[in-house]
Amino acid sequence: MLIPKKYHFHLVALVAVAVMIFYPILSKKVEPRMLMEGTIAAEDFLHLIDSGQYEQSWNSASALMRDKIFLEVWNRRIPAMRTKVGTLISRHQTDASISDMAEGAPEGKYLTLVYDSTFSKQSTATETVILALEKDENWRVAGYFLK
Repeated sequence: MLIPKKYHFHLVALVAVAVMIFYPILSKKVEPRMLMEGTIAAEDFLHLIDSGQYEQSWNSASALMRDKIFLEVWNRRIPAMRTKVGTLISRHQTDASISDMAEGAPEGKYLTLVYDSTFSKQSTATETVILALEKDENWRVAGYFLK
C-alpha cells in the first residue's frame, strides 16, 4: 500500500523522531578505551578473589560498594560463595554494556561486564562485574555477582 504524497513529510518526521529517541538507547556500545580500562580493573579484582585475597579485593572496590557492604560481611560471603563453586578453571568475557544508571546507585557511568566461567565444583557459571567510573576517572568494582 502506497502512502499518499501529502503524508510523506509526516512519515519522514516520524521516522526521524523515532531514530532520535531510540538510537541512544539501543546504541549503548562501550568505547574501546573504556572497555579496556574497565576490563583491566575487573580482572585485577577477580584475580584477588581467585587467589583468596578477599580483604584486598574489598579495599580495591569503589567507595559505593564499600559503603554498602562492610568488610566483615564481604569476608564471610565471598569465601563461602567461592568454596561452594570451587577453584576457577576458566573465565571468558561474553558481554559488556555501559549505562548512566545502576540499581541502587546514584547517576554516573557504570560498566557491566559478564563472564562465562567454569569452576571445579560448578561447570557453568555467570560472573557479573559492575564497575563505576569514580571521580579520579578510574574504574572500580561496584558490584560482583556469581550465578
